[in-house]
Amino acid sequence: MFSGDADADLRQMADDPTFPHRDAARHAMRFRSSGDVAELVAVHDDPHPCGMTDAVFALAGSKRPWLNWVPMPSEAITNVANEIGGRRAQGEQLEVSELGLSAAEPASAVTAFRRVAGPVRIGIAEFPPPDIRTPVRSGRHVVWRYDGTEPVPTVPAPSDAAVRLLREVAGEPWASPLSGYVKAAPLGELPLADLLGLLVHLPGPPDTPRWQHLAKSTPTYWYRLMQPWVCLGILHHAKDQPWPTSTRREVLVDLAFGVEDWVADAALFALVTAAYREPELRAEVRQLVRARLDAAVAANRLVTIEESLAKLMLVTPGCRADDRALATAVLSRADEDDEDEQEEQPAPAPAAKRRWWQRRG
Repeated sequence: MFSGDADADLRQMADDPTFPHRDAARHAMRFRSSGDVAELVAVHDDPHPCGMTDAVFALAGSKRPWLNWVPMPSEAITNVANEIGGRRAQGEQLEVSELGLSAAEPASAVTAFRRVAGPVRIGIAEFPPPDIRTPVRSGRHVVWRYDGTEPVPTVPAPSDAAVRLLREVAGEPWASPLSGYVKAAPLGELPLADLLGLLVHLPGPPDTPRWQHLAKSTPTYWYRLMQPWVCLGILHHAKDQPWPTSTRREVLVDLAFGVEDWVADAALFALVTAAYREPELRAEVRQLVRARLDAAVAANRLVTIEESLAKLMLVTPGCRADDRALATAVLSRADEDDEDEQEEQPAPAPAAKRRWWQRRG
C-alpha cells in the first residue's frame, strides 16, 4: 500500500480528494517539514480516528528518533564493544582483559559492553559531579546500585519465560509509539519483578537474521532498543489502577529520575507514549521530560543521554517554545562538538596503537 517514501505517500494522501483523512496527512507533512510536535499531535487527535490515522501517524514519524527508532548508543564503552563484537562476528579471535575509562558511563552501557565483550575489568578514572551513581530524585523503585565503581542490579534476574516473551515482542523497532504500545501488551502481563529484571539484567538478542546482521556492526543496539520495549510493557501493568496513584506511573517516574542511565529515557519514552494516547496526561508528562532534560543540561560534565533526552523533548505532546529552544540548543551544541572533534582528530596511528584496551594473548 505504501511506497517506502513517507513524504511521497503523505503528499499523495493530502492531494487525493477521496482520502477521508486529508487534514491528518497535511498535519503529518507539516510536522516532517517543521518539526512542530503540535502538528503530530493533531494527527493523533483526528476527529475520526481509525487504523488509517494510525498509519498516517506512523508515516509522520518515519525514520525519526523515538517515533520510529531508539537513538543509537553514544558512549565510549559501547563504541569499543561494537568494535570488539563486530570483529568477533567476522571471525577474529579477539580477547579483552581490561578497559580504562576517563569518566563513568551509564550502568546499562557498561552492562551491554560486558554482554558483548565478556567479563572485562573496567577501570574508571573519575566520577565527576554530579555523580552518575546518585539518583536525580529518590524513588521507591530502584533498579541499579553501585558497589564502589561497579553497577549492580537491585532486582532479581527475569524468568526464562519473560526473556522468551521479550525476544518475541521486541525483535524489531516499532512503526510508531502507538503501534509499539499495542505490540507490547503481552509484556504487561508479566509480573513487575520480571519487567524490572529485564531492564537491568539485559538478556541477549533474538537469534534472527536482523540481529545476526547487527552483531557485525552494532551489537550493543539490542540492549538500547529492548529497554523502551520493556517500559512500554510497564505502561500496561495493572491498567485498572487510576493513573495518578497507579503502580505503572510510579515505576516509570522513579526510573526516569533514578541514576543517570538508558533506563531513564526509556521510561520517559513510555510516559510520552501515554501522553499521546491520553490527552489529560500531557501537561504532567511534558513537565517530567523537561525536568529530566534540565537536570542533564545543568550537569557540568558530559551526560551521554542528554541528546536522546533532547530528541524526546521535541516529540513530547505540549512541547513549548522554550522547551524546543533548549532541546535544539542541546542538539546544536552536540553537532558543533562532533565537528570540532573531527577537525582536531590527529592523523590515524597504526592499528596496534589504536587498541587502547588491554588484550590477552
